[in-house]
Amino acid sequence: MKNRITSLLLAIALSASLILPVHGAEEIPTAEATLDGESMDVEAFLYDGVSYFPLEETLKLLCPDTEVLCEAGVYTAKGESFTMTVEKGKTYLEINGRYLYVPGGFKVREEDGMIMVPARILGQAMGLQVDWKKKVVIFTTVGGPLQEADKPYSDDDLDLIARVITHESGNQPLEGKMAVGNVIVNRVNSSSFPNTISEVIFQKNQFPGATNATPNVESVIAAKLILEGANVVPGAYFFNGVGKACWASRNKELLYTIGGHAFYG
Repeated sequence: MKNRITSLLLAIALSASLILPVHGAEEIPTAEATLDGESMDVEAFLYDGVSYFPLEETLKLLCPDTEVLCEAGVYTAKGESFTMTVEKGKTYLEINGRYLYVPGGFKVREEDGMIMVPARILGQAMGLQVDWKKKVVIFTTVGGPLQEADKPYSDDDLDLIARVITHESGNQPLEGKMAVGNVIVNRVNSSSFPNTISEVIFQKNQFPGATNATPNVESVIAAKLILEGANVVPGAYFFNGVGKACWASRNKELLYTIGGHAFYG
């Protein structure tokens, strides 16, 4: 009799589990948002503490005249003063010729497949200060959408870094290309190396022949990302092929391995 009662209780519990909704680990936390002190009719989703906003409805709240088109996973948003492109599977956002790095890439809203962008990246692109208070993302207008004319680097520096990236890591993934460019910028920002990009690149025996390369498309994108401030190898000043001996491998600490390169600092 005891076994029959136990079996019956298990059957009832199983039936209940099939009917009742399950909450817990898989439920994604959400957050509200305000713009210049006014509540926004949009919901953010939190992934590992980072707030992601649905691209289309958020942009239309920020700029009501925005039109968003999607084709083959590529979202193109056009407003009065900007054109923005976001692509599923990529780790960057493009707006008016400016490129912003999105570590880990974008998220996709499960209910409708809408691509979702981190709040701080969206704010940077659209000229918004982003703060956080008690599960509310606070957007404050401080400027307008990024413009190519205001980019924080010269065309000459972009060209030089893109050439070096292509020469040194043209066959590497995007982050591997960025890492090589980061080494150059890290050196510029260090008192142990020359103070400009051209001086670092043309320093004796550092990047011989690298500027003779013709930049490929992704190397140019990688160069733009790092010149906007992205850094995937902070503290790295040297690199070499993985497993290959060099002065840095003997005298410096191995910090990162990305693709076929090891980075030292």
